[in-house]
Amino acid sequence: MEKILTIADHSRYFKNCTYIYPVVSRRSNGISLGINLNLNNACNWRCVYCQVDGLIRGKPNPIDLVKLEFELDQMLDWIINGTFIQQFAPIGLRRFNDICLAGNGEPTLSVDFVAVCEIIAKLRLKYQLAGQVKTILITNGSEMHKLKVQSGLRLIAENNGEVWFKIDRGTQLGVQNVNQVSLSLSSVVQHLKTSASLCFTQVQSCWFAIGKIEPSLVEVEEFVSLVASIKSDISGVLLYSTARNPALAEGATISQVSELFMLNLKAKLESHGIKVKSYL
Repeated sequence: MEKILTIADHSRYFKNCTYIYPVVSRRSNGISLGINLNLNNACNWRCVYCQVDGLIRGKPNPIDLVKLEFELDQMLDWIINGTFIQQFAPIGLRRFNDICLAGNGEPTLSVDFVAVCEIIAKLRLKYQLAGQVKTILITNGSEMHKLKVQSGLRLIAENNGEVWFKIDRGTQLGVQNVNQVSLSLSSVVQHLKTSASLCFTQVQSCWFAIGKIEPSLVEVEEFVSLVASIKSDISGVLLYSTARNPALAEGATISQVSELFMLNLKAKLESHGIKVKSYL
């Protein structure tokens, strides 16, 4: 019997695929077909809640574009024309929501990012996906100032695309503690504005308890203030908490926040006229 996909299992390995992996996603409310451009587990951030085993600092290796296109083509054919959804998707989530550039590190670090976006566009046309299925980029936004990345975003935008732009905290210290990078909030805001000028963009934000202690009211207010300052640039906010155990030593004591915490954070954002979806 084939294993049914679950929200708790976001394995990057499916059948004989190297780059393509299907998952059931809470935020997608259905099947998300992931594309992993970071096979070496390399990223320029080190978020404490990261679930990638063996995460390293660095950039991904070049992509075998022929293999990636073959795998994506085969998986799309199985999903669109075959029995994949009936075989692997749980009842209630039997819908194909998106093709998602995510994986084991920051996808825009790949030198082949634009070429992969072109492959997605080509195969979306082949399978006549049009407005039925989204193209999603999950990103920390760090490469948005680069022209090649901007070219990729334009392609994503042309293919029913949206960007899920990571902002986990509202201060430089908060970003340092959660994402383990040193950068100014002004650069975060500028990169988000660049993204939003090219493609439909939402803020994606992860909230969690450390040692069973939830984030302070001050942390929440700082985040709400930052997001309120950019609300005209974004389409909304996706709030979520950790559904699976982090892989890093820094995340050993991380756990989900309470439903009450998430509801309160959601309400504070909504009081500024911001559209919010939250997931536990």
